[in-house]
Amino acid sequence: MPLRIKLSTITPTPKRIVIIGGGISGLAILHYLKQKYAGCRDVEIFLLEKDASLGGTIRSVVRGDYIFEVGPNGFLDSAPRTMELVRDLGLSVELVRSDPFSKMRYVALDDTLHPVPTSLAQFLTFQPLSWGDKARVFAEMFTPKGNDPDESVYDFGVRRFGKKFADIFLDPLVMGIYGGNARDIVLKAAFGNIYQLEQQHGSLLKAMMKWPRARMSSRLGTLVSFRRGQVQLTDSLADRYKESTRLNVQVNPVTRMPGYFVVTTTDTRYEVDEIFICTPAYQAALIVKEISPSLAQNLERIRYVPMAVVGLVFPCQAFASPPSGFGYLIPSGARKEILGVLFESNIFPSRCSDNEVLLRVMIGGSRYPEILKKSCAELTTLACREIQATLGIDTAPIETFYAARLAAIPQYDRTYVEVECQLEEELRKWPGLHLIANYRKGVSINDCIENAYQAVHASSL
Repeated sequence: MPLRIKLSTITPTPKRIVIIGGGISGLAILHYLKQKYAGCRDVEIFLLEKDASLGGTIRSVVRGDYIFEVGPNGFLDSAPRTMELVRDLGLSVELVRSDPFSKMRYVALDDTLHPVPTSLAQFLTFQPLSWGDKARVFAEMFTPKGNDPDESVYDFGVRRFGKKFADIFLDPLVMGIYGGNARDIVLKAAFGNIYQLEQQHGSLLKAMMKWPRARMSSRLGTLVSFRRGQVQLTDSLADRYKESTRLNVQVNPVTRMPGYFVVTTTDTRYEVDEIFICTPAYQAALIVKEISPSLAQNLERIRYVPMAVVGLVFPCQAFASPPSGFGYLIPSGARKEILGVLFESNIFPSRCSDNEVLLRVMIGGSRYPEILKKSCAELTTLACREIQATLGIDTAPIETFYAARLAAIPQYDRTYVEVECQLEEELRKWPGLHLIANYRKGVSINDCIENAYQAVHASSL
């Protein structure tokens, strides 16, 4: 008689993943996890957000015919991962590209705008640089490559191109992107591609001479946004995965049990296999402090700078000649609280009516950390004074916008470099715990999306 064995049905233990933080990093993590585990009924994924809405720093204020970006005003279309996400969400038809006539950028010196050179002829006629300064720039081709991985952007610029070049171009560039001091921001951490170019070619000018102009343009990409503002990206992700998101949820410090993490909120307890913490560093520190005090202490060391943005709308006739180009940045040597001004209605003309000009004034950063001691009215007045001094406006704006953040942009300084190494080492002790946000490996939207993709697909749990 044959032996008969009755097999009992075994119900697989569900895999549960929690994402904490609903900015672009958390939403991208959610998207890629949903793709990775599509069709797997035994995998549960939740995103927890403390605020009443998703999107984090991406926020588009729509008021009548105006669209004003409180956070980033676009992203470069040279990042394949971001463009793939846009296609996945069906948003390709909603993309709007920056106006090609807005490419000209300026640097403001003594309240006068000077076009940033984009050709050899323009560089040779750039008046703020003396002939000696220009000769020093060309000497870059004969300057030995550096060997300090912690060199600041400013020190790199002085070493390769001279002090005047660093003061006029690199100082305001860093301030415009990070709100930080070029003397503090580490080149390799903040502009790793430039660091690699020097290491590979020995000279940036030599490297650029090897690239055809078309290839250079494709590497840089074009600034793009969406018809109804940047918020279309985060709103689309939020709408697609609304059944997996929980809003107005305050997460308590996470604890670790044998084989799983415990995430608790005011009224819910989750036992999870993986956690993706996508909050700013100072909030992540509170979440992980009971798991790893060392991890929390290092996260608290990451420095942020404050930032305010003021939107100003003027009628075109208020200008003797409406401003052309992308906008301007102001070097630190000017000792102004204003970092720069973007000509938003030139970049994306649909942001206001044809007979109006929309400007975005950036205030604060490491240059002016006392920013949030000022009221909205005081900062708006400060912005108007800047526009009057530099663009010659003597009338009041017909519409204004305002937003400010105490901890707006993480600083990729020498402390950050040290902390990042320690974070990597400490996280290896905690499989299933991930820290993904703009304080790690890039602050841009493209960086956040790429890092989210890599984190999800590197996970083997």
